Amino acid sequence: MVKKRRDFKKVNKVDLTLSNKAIYEEIGELSETKNVNETRVDTFGIKSMYGKGNVTRIGFEDITIVICSFKLGCDLVFKQRFSEDFVALCFLMDGEKVVSVRDFGDVFFESGDAYMARMRCFDCDCKIAAHRPCKEMCIKLSASFLAKHGFENDIMVKEFVDDNLIVPITNEALAIIESIERLNIGGVAMRIFLKAKVFELLAILVSNYKSGGVGLSASIGSNLLKKLFTVKRIIDENLKMNYSVNGLSREVGLNKTILDREFLRVFGLTVHQYSIAQKIKKAQSLLSNTDLPIYEIAEEIGYKNATHFSAAFKREVGMAPKNYRINSLD
Repeated sequence: MVKKRRDFKKVNKVDLTLSNKAIYEEIGELSETKNVNETRVDTFGIKSMYGKGNVTRIGFEDITIVICSFKLGCDLVFKQRFSEDFVALCFLMDGEKVVSVRDFGDVFFESGDAYMARMRCFDCDCKIAAHRPCKEMCIKLSASFLAKHGFENDIMVKEFVDDNLIVPITNEALAIIESIERLNIGGVAMRIFLKAKVFELLAILVSNYKSGGVGLSASIGSNLLKKLFTVKRIIDENLKMNYSVNGLSREVGLNKTILDREFLRVFGLTVHQYSIAQKIKKAQSLLSNTDLPIYEIAEEIGYKNATHFSAAFKREVGMAPKNYRINSLD
């Protein structure tokens, strides 16, 4: 076991793969329900063990609108399985999310990101970052909704794992989202208003995808999360290399101080600590599963000689590589 220089942040883990629950139903408690003219409004308060804030769910006809506004006390990782066919319109005004789709890879969402995607059958792990507001609006449109309004064949909706899924939230879309959040009318008027706003947001996203994002203003965010995961990927895929923080910061176009600080916040280790940890992890695997000489293992993970490697390995693991290999065979 590699010794950590500092503890990883606490992470709450939730498995929803055998449940039909949405994540806010698991981490929140239903505090209020209103039914007015075939429109249902549910309010969930986030449980104190997870953080604070609330989630509002509005449902009518074939439309569900979920408005999230909360801050988590620690990172939340949850497993989810989509097994129905629907279209999701999502707008992340503030926060960070990573969705890891099995057999496809990671999809990153940051402040100012929006997407429209067909959500069919797939499994994924989702991570929501803690200690910063998560403000998001997601609209779920059933397949029957698209068919009923004649959109099924006219709108070419991307799959969730397609390239160029993310587009910026435009000022026009943001104004509509804010008008929904401020809504204080009820009854039939509320349903008419919300349906009109959903159509407006749908039209904006369709137009944005058709234009390929040309002419859209920059996202509220700065692609920070994507840059951090790029640095992580560079390290993971090139363990023979010894990257400096300066070099990696130039590689991704990020200030070195910000890179180290934010990398520590997201992954629990500095860039240097993470690089060492991954090298030692690879060395442990090679020591346990191969007959490679120790000097060759040292070269495989970027150490110029076996002496330097052995000293680093002992600092991290608590024993010399030779002893680790012997113990792993017991």
